[in-house]
Amino acid sequence: MLDEAKTNISARMAYAKSGAYALGRKVDSQISTILDSTSQSTITIAVTSAAAIQAGLITFVEALDANSVPNDGDRYGAVSPRMWAQAMTVNSFASADFVGSNGLPFTEGAPGHRKWKEWMGVRWCMHPNLEGQGTATAKHYVWHKSAVGYATAKSAGNVASNDAVSADITWHGDRASHFVNHMMSGQAVMIDDSGVIEANSNDTTAVATS
Repeated sequence: MLDEAKTNISARMAYAKSGAYALGRKVDSQISTILDSTSQSTITIAVTSAAAIQAGLITFVEALDANSVPNDGDRYGAVSPRMWAQAMTVNSFASADFVGSNGLPFTEGAPGHRKWKEWMGVRWCMHPNLEGQGTATAKHYVWHKSAVGYATAKSAGNVASNDAVSADITWHGDRASHFVNHMMSGQAVMIDDSGVIEANSNDTTAVATS
């Protein structure tokens, strides 16, 4: 605590943010686990060339259309970092000639930082913690917002105001330090299996050059 008094940073805020990010990753993990439970046929995206990648992504989205999933602005997609890099070799995915400036990456923040890129009626993001990321069987998902749900619940044992997601930061004078505890209660659930499509690709393949 004396070290904190000698600096112009808040150690407690750093601990609080670290805990919040950890809980956020847990929520993402719960949702991706539910997405992975879909019984819909898995799409294989070949990453041998930009043309093959484009065809795979189009087929990926087509599977939603085939299931009569509404194209109403509530379609979302999450892909691994390598799949995102592969997608950026597709001219229609990366070029402003096909995608408005508001949908381009880095105009409002990097993908994966609460920013989405719209393409083919799907809001895409890069996610570094999907199943199989970095392996020959990396998994990616497109889904409709109403197809998956996430519920939070209060817990009687949660001393931080019984909130669903919260932090308890308490000063312990006997140890001259703060006790920091983060808590959450929630779970994802599949609502409509036909609204979730899974794809896989080889994340060990180098980014396509043609």
